[in-house]
Amino acid sequence: MMDRPQHILVTGAAGYIGSALVRALLERGHAVTAVDSMIFGEQGLADLLHHARLQIRRMDTRALHRGHLTGMQAVVDLAGWSSELAAASDPAGADAVNHRAQVRLAQLARSCGIPRYLLVSCCSVYGFSSLQESTESSPVRPLTHQAQHCLMAEAAILPMATTGFSPSVVRLGQVHGRGSRMRLDLMVHAMVLSALRLRQITLDNQGLQCRGHVHLSDAVHGLMAVLAAPASMVSRQIFNISHHNVSAAQVADAIRTALGGQIHINLQGGAPDLHHHRPSYRKAQDLLGYRPQVGLGEGLHGLIDALDPGLSAEPPEARAMRWIHEVLAQGREAKAAIEHTAVFDRLPTRMARAGGSLTYQ
Repeated sequence: MMDRPQHILVTGAAGYIGSALVRALLERGHAVTAVDSMIFGEQGLADLLHHARLQIRRMDTRALHRGHLTGMQAVVDLAGWSSELAAASDPAGADAVNHRAQVRLAQLARSCGIPRYLLVSCCSVYGFSSLQESTESSPVRPLTHQAQHCLMAEAAILPMATTGFSPSVVRLGQVHGRGSRMRLDLMVHAMVLSALRLRQITLDNQGLQCRGHVHLSDAVHGLMAVLAAPASMVSRQIFNISHHNVSAAQVADAIRTALGGQIHINLQGGAPDLHHHRPSYRKAQDLLGYRPQVGLGEGLHGLIDALDPGLSAEPPEARAMRWIHEVLAQGREAKAAIEHTAVFDRLPTRMARAGGSLTYQ
């Protein structure tokens, strides 16, 4: 599909994964329309404002209409609340953003004749599993609102497939690694930060719970592999994109090794986390040629280099779980969450910066 330049719409484009994907697409010669409400700031795309093949729309994805999708060959949907704490405090809002918004966008893409739609989901849908490996056809046991919403979106979108519309799903493992818009609440990031600041890492459940982990660059390569594959191969298909199946205790030990020891690992404490699964990426490897490249140790060294010098200048939006609560408390999410009315067709577009490509809808 991507053997020639395409025009691709990416939602959640200024986020941790989205900003990395946008860069990869531009490097491959594609044109990108990046959609993001920017409630976490614009830093993720700040250095790309003047890129000739990038248009940035500052808007909630629920305000997208047919005019915004004109000329697109694919949609990659990364938008949504990533904080389970926020989802638990506002289940209706989380359902609107993490489920119904994705279904609406997929329907809109199909009605506009866009041939490809990629929903980015998560391996957390497997919840707790005693299986040696969780494949895409393994039982799912969602333990959080976010995982439940992912499954609901998957179940609604994949059956939309037609001859001219090919929806696909990628279930990502726990992503880590240096990015242009860092998140410090992610599991590995939070552990590295704790080791750097406190010289200790606190785990729950003795750190025995296992999850799949994948470096940011490998996660992006997985998304690109799905987009590059023939539609017949990926239509209505789910792909696990992950790499290392390791326990929290193993991650903590790897962090201690990367820092040269002298990090205390406290095995009793922390918030309960019942997730335990080992996602298999064999399907993506066999069908798409997906082969992750970045080892856990290499990724940790990159994280340490990224986080250590800037500890005193941590921006509040870097911690999504905390920041999203501030957004909700201040009512900013309500302002960013666009009602599905024709009012947006009447709003004039204005430039955020003179000469820039960031548009406000």
